[in-house]
Amino acid sequence: MAVSNQSNTLSFVGRQLKLDTEEQIAEVVNQIRAHKNLEVLDFRGNTLSVLAGKSIANAIRTRRELKECIWSDMFTGRLKDEIPLVLDALGDALTASGCQLTTLDLSDNAFGAGLSASLFNFLQSPALFSLENLILNNNGLGLAGETVGKALCGLYDAAKKNGTPLKLKKFVCGRNRLEVVSTIKLSEAFTMMKTLEEIRLPQNGIRQPAIKALAEAFASNKNLRIIDINDNFCGQDGAVHLAEVLPDLKHLEILDLGDCVCDDPGVISIIAGLDRCHGGLQKVVLSGNNITSDIVDEIGEFFTSAAMRHVKVDISVNAFGEDFDEAKARYGTGTNVDFGRRGDDELLSSDDEEQGAEDASMEEDAFNTSRETVIDRSVREDAEIVGAGDMLDELLDKGFGCMKIADDKEKSANGGLISFLDKSLKLDTKESAEQVVKVINSAPVMKILELRGNTLGIAAGNVIATSLEKHPELERCLWSDLFTGRLKNEIPPVLEALGHAMIKAGCKIRELDLSDNAFGPIGADALKEFLESPSAYTLEVLKLNNNGLGIGGKQIAKSLTECLRNSQTAGLESRLRLKTFIAGRNRLENPGAHALAATFKALETVEWFDVRQNGIHEEGIRALVHALKHNRNLRNLCFEDNTVLPKGAKTLAKTLESWPKLEVLNLSDCLIRDAGCNYVVDYLNPSLHRQLKNVYLCGNELTPPTAKLLIQKWSKFDGLNPKPILHIHTNCFGDEFDEVAAMAPDNVNVGDEEDDLGSVDGDAEEYNSKSSSDADMESEGEEVEEVESEDDVEVVDKSEETILKEALDRIDQLDIDFESRFQEDTARVILKLSGPLKSCGLSDRALQRAVEVAENIVKRVEAVKRNPIPATTQLINNIVAQCSGTGVKSEVDWGYNADVQVISRILGELITRGHFKLELALVQRFFPLAMSK
Repeated sequence: MAVSNQSNTLSFVGRQLKLDTEEQIAEVVNQIRAHKNLEVLDFRGNTLSVLAGKSIANAIRTRRELKECIWSDMFTGRLKDEIPLVLDALGDALTASGCQLTTLDLSDNAFGAGLSASLFNFLQSPALFSLENLILNNNGLGLAGETVGKALCGLYDAAKKNGTPLKLKKFVCGRNRLEVVSTIKLSEAFTMMKTLEEIRLPQNGIRQPAIKALAEAFASNKNLRIIDINDNFCGQDGAVHLAEVLPDLKHLEILDLGDCVCDDPGVISIIAGLDRCHGGLQKVVLSGNNITSDIVDEIGEFFTSAAMRHVKVDISVNAFGEDFDEAKARYGTGTNVDFGRRGDDELLSSDDEEQGAEDASMEEDAFNTSRETVIDRSVREDAEIVGAGDMLDELLDKGFGCMKIADDKEKSANGGLISFLDKSLKLDTKESAEQVVKVINSAPVMKILELRGNTLGIAAGNVIATSLEKHPELERCLWSDLFTGRLKNEIPPVLEALGHAMIKAGCKIRELDLSDNAFGPIGADALKEFLESPSAYTLEVLKLNNNGLGIGGKQIAKSLTECLRNSQTAGLESRLRLKTFIAGRNRLENPGAHALAATFKALETVEWFDVRQNGIHEEGIRALVHALKHNRNLRNLCFEDNTVLPKGAKTLAKTLESWPKLEVLNLSDCLIRDAGCNYVVDYLNPSLHRQLKNVYLCGNELTPPTAKLLIQKWSKFDGLNPKPILHIHTNCFGDEFDEVAAMAPDNVNVGDEEDDLGSVDGDAEEYNSKSSSDADMESEGEEVEEVESEDDVEVVDKSEETILKEALDRIDQLDIDFESRFQEDTARVILKLSGPLKSCGLSDRALQRAVEVAENIVKRVEAVKRNPIPATTQLINNIVAQCSGTGVKSEVDWGYNADVQVISRILGELITRGHFKLELALVQRFFPLAMSK
């Protein structure tokens, strides 16, 4: 069970042990007691009950040699009133042992403010007098941070009185909502210590006057090497306080002030502070500080000077705007200064619409994705203008929307927006478009052209396209709902003309929104030239929602692949980096999904992927999931209203670890049922998915028992702030709706009872994961009608590969079925594993997969406490009674005819993995082959 890489280390890291039963606990305790020279005890990624905590505490009472306790992520799924009991027991044990700890890591445990007393007592243990490293990351401390500060002050005084002064070197306490009061108290403790070398307090909502208190504390710790207060609010005043103490920190190596809103004056102060010292400085982070081009010369000249050119400097995600390219060319090319990507600059970023969409409800106006685009407007509402000509004349005189036609001095004050939003203009002829063209031609700068909510004919489209040729600065094309009432053969010529004009102008388009235009497959063909051109190399956002693409989805995928290939040939800086792809309601189905999968596997840059309501089945979903696995920055994934099924959900669940930045996962109306919902929640990890906001599992025929189980499991996210929300409304809770709703905490949304779909009819449909195009799985136990004559049927010999695939599919199906079964049916699943294993001649690959399924079942049986006969013993009894060849006959024959040799192999593998310790004699008697392994 344990993994020990060194003789002095006992590690259970990542084993996901849920230590509840006495047998499980005893196994861990015995290893602690048996381990010689136990200096490091690592319990990360497991979960301790009160009984387990007290038992482990008793085991370490005699371990005087203990030095490092790595006890992060130890209470997943535990109630808050259980945790203090465990902390108290462990603290008392450390004191009793007489050990002298150097490292204590309690990160990722949801202590919250309610555990102040226990945490205070724990941190007063004499075992901590020798502490050098204290790590309390992501504990949700809040005001309990003040308690930690008081405890450290008390610990310092007690250690000093004992003649063993506390010499803490490293303190990490990120993501804890410390804010002002707690930070000030911690600063008092830091000031007393004077020995700290590393202080990390990122993402804590710290602001003045706490920043000043921290600066004073830093000054008292002359040996500081690392200061990390990323993502707090320093402001200009806070930056000045920090700058004043920097000259005294001669050993400083890393200074991280990213996202601290220091602004230009604050950054100049920091530079002045760094100017008088720091030969050992290695890294300075000033990203996200609203730095403008006004001080870029001071920054560039300072950090590229001979005295500082060895220091890595991050000034990305600031506000250089149109001066970005020039500044980067002068100070960021081949130097130590990292300006980041142009698209990340605050004044140039196109991500506003993504951020706005994140914060909005995904259920509101789900299909009109083009409305997610956020633009500051002040559209006139004081008069209703009917005539297009009159309206446009007025626009030319008084300005349109938020854009007033500016003179040269005002060029880009409005961001370069030309907007005709929802004016219902019917532009058919060249003449009807003249005024629109006049507005476009009169604009000195046009970065955004919004034509949404009008209708464009061929002639009008051609003259508007010609006007685009004068605007190479165009970056965002908001052209959704642009062809209402047009024939399908009218749309492609307009799309081609607009695309050709952008290519001719040399535009570098970053966003193209053509949603809600019913152009079908021929529209996809019309976009080919543009999507494969240099003007599309810069594309970051592509919205093709509700276009009726059908097989045209394959052409879109092909064009994006070609665009990527062309852009890579053009050079690294030109590489296509598409971030957002939205293509819901397009009838893409499996062929389109497979085509897109090939494209997005190569892209690797997607952050937002939405293909809801496309008739994609399990196979297509799995292809997309495997492709998106390579897009590590994925934040928003929506498969809503496709046929994912449990097997597709399982594939997706196992891939979740590839997306640490995931914020929104939408699997509503995907028929993933109890099994699929379980998979998804089980594989979501609070230690990894720290940015998670919403998970949608609505409309999936979820039943009350599983819903209650999911609610319990969701408590593992209680340590995050804010807590992610699990949406499970519009399912099948029936008469138990009130009971489920009563269990649900604030971050589990069960909806309203009137939206519930009622109880599931168990006979309505089978729970299988086959796509509609797959052959039906042969039912277990079903009699096959004997063929009278070989002349009546064509006999086809199956290859070994085909047989093995069928066997693996059937084993996977049993695994999925088990998720929906009650505990007493577990023996049936193990017995049914015999069939597919026997059919493939006990292939090693199939056997290992079957053992994985069986072990999943056995672990759940082991968690059930039953007296006087243990649940595992009852499981073996059932297998013995129903397995042919054991000599035991059951009163009721389940009809599986399980092969005794096959079952013996499965049991033998499980025994070698540490299961059935109480049943060894029983297995030896009836399955002797299992014991011969």
